[in-house]
Amino acid sequence: MKDNELVKTLFSALDIKDPRLITEIFRFSKVEHISKNSQIVKQHQFIKWFVIILKGRIRVWQECNERELTLYKIKKHETCVYSIVAIEKDYQSMVNASTLSDTIILKIPVRFVGKWKKYSSWQEFITTTLIDKYEYLLKAVELLAFKRIDERILTFLTNSSKETNSREIHISHNEIAKEIGTTREVVSKSLKVYERKGILSLKFKKIKLL
Repeated sequence: MKDNELVKTLFSALDIKDPRLITEIFRFSKVEHISKNSQIVKQHQFIKWFVIILKGRIRVWQECNERELTLYKIKKHETCVYSIVAIEKDYQSMVNASTLSDTIILKIPVRFVGKWKKYSSWQEFITTTLIDKYEYLLKAVELLAFKRIDERILTFLTNSSKETNSREIHISHNEIAKEIGTTREVVSKSLKVYERKGILSLKFKKIKLL
């Protein structure tokens, strides 16, 4: 699909019909193709572009004391809520973002994010993004505050299985550690306990839920 067609698909998904907004998006934004495993936002940098995904997936995460914690993932026709906050307050990003697959994004200069709120469809997109990601982050905080590490690991694996509609999850222990903010050693120990209980089986970079 050509870049212009991907942008038109975005208009349809977001119910953007105002010809003035459509004209401005085509005029001031640009499409960029990014390869898998590319970091597109770094923690503490100022945000210059507002990004919407046209194709692919992006992981949004924080890093502290050499540990990583996935906050959420964004997919087609979504954007990062932290980008909205950073733009509104004009401060440095609190998160990192990297591509999980070959990804195509729409880059919009940040000055237009607020300016386009006069268009109802754009305002609804921004508001919906804030609400959806806020609810997701509340669930993440609940897991961090009230669930043990082993429970968080099993919850992550169960959710991953549902997303892919497969009992087999192709992932390394180190990648799981980055997802939930712990160490590879802790993940490996918990997984071995679950394997002895017959809950899952372990293979190289693959876990099968039983």
